[in-house]
Amino acid sequence: MSAPQPYTPDYSFSGYQANNPTAPPPGSNLDAQFAQIAAFSASIVAALNDLRRSDGALKNQIVTFDSLAQALQLLVDPTNGQLVADAVATAQAAQASATMSASAAATSETNAANSAAAAAASAGSVNLSAYLSKAGNLAGIGNAFNSRTNIWAMARDGTDAVGRLAPNAGLDITDYNSVIATGYYSSGPGAANAPDSSNYWLVHVSTADYTQNYITQIAYQFANASAGADSVLVYRRNSYVNAGTRAWTPWISHAAVPVGTTIWVNALSAPPGFVKENGALLSRASYPALWNYANNSGNIVSEAAWSGGNSGAFSTGDLVTTFRLPDARGEFFRAYDDGRGVDAGRAIYAHQADSLKDHTHAYTSPASGAGTGTTPNYFLSSSASAQTGSPSTGAASETRPRNNAKLACIKF
Repeated sequence: MSAPQPYTPDYSFSGYQANNPTAPPPGSNLDAQFAQIAAFSASIVAALNDLRRSDGALKNQIVTFDSLAQALQLLVDPTNGQLVADAVATAQAAQASATMSASAAATSETNAANSAAAAAASAGSVNLSAYLSKAGNLAGIGNAFNSRTNIWAMARDGTDAVGRLAPNAGLDITDYNSVIATGYYSSGPGAANAPDSSNYWLVHVSTADYTQNYITQIAYQFANASAGADSVLVYRRNSYVNAGTRAWTPWISHAAVPVGTTIWVNALSAPPGFVKENGALLSRASYPALWNYANNSGNIVSEAAWSGGNSGAFSTGDLVTTFRLPDARGEFFRAYDDGRGVDAGRAIYAHQADSLKDHTHAYTSPASGAGTGTTPNYFLSSSASAQTGSPSTGAASETRPRNNAKLACIKF
């Protein structure tokens, strides 16, 4: 970019007119001056064309540090001792020139030298890492993406976060116990110490201290596009120091109710985030979190076994696209024995029919004897049988306690 050509008048029309008050101005001299003015204007236009795009914005990578005014240079690089000294010298020289004082100009020069020395000493004590470097910090100022790249910022919608806030963009984390630096990380199925080993996870790590012993990890599950927002789980865990070694708390679900939990509802329909626990056949793709829970619960059987009496379990459905819920309708629930021995020998999903505890009844046999009058002799035969009486009021086809009916629903 060439510099504009300055215009300097080389002919005094006022002097000519003073000496020739009645004569017209010399035409040739006027033409020469107008030609110089035109050349000066053309150089200004050419210089502007070098800087300005057709839409009025500055051309990319045209504005350089050296092309900035002295005041702007100081804003960009405030620790540059020479710039400070030059600015001071310029200001003081202008003041001296305005007062037309030779002594003031000399004093200004001395002060400028002193200021330069002080600025240089000050610059040496400034932490330069706290400032942008001069070189390249204005490159691409006409392009938003390039400008963000220069200062390592990202777009508000996060579309260019890779390489800025996300130090690990691939699904290559194998053990989240080793992820201790602040940033975003991701993994596929099989990653150790993830909330579970079956899903894809994006984990935000925040490290509170330079020793990297106090860390918070927040895990976001990648969900199927058809899954509702209520079924997308968020988990959190923290690290702490135990006997000088970093240790981790268990992952805690941020969901109000964990997936797979059964609740009782005082209504005829399931609330948001739940389905009726009615033995229905569901799509694995539509309910990915519940399918993942069922498949890893230890409470899942084949479709044939489910239909054969194990309706308290999940089933594997068609083995490809579906799975079946437990059927809680019309049933009482009994806590799993889990080794106590009160209800031993049952799997967690096993159905149990109604029953009465084994028991006996005591009775007194009447004595035999002779009748009197018209009453015949009587005796109790050991082979005889008799009905004890009609069922009492309220008897039914099953044995049960008092109860209220509720709707069983399961969290998906």
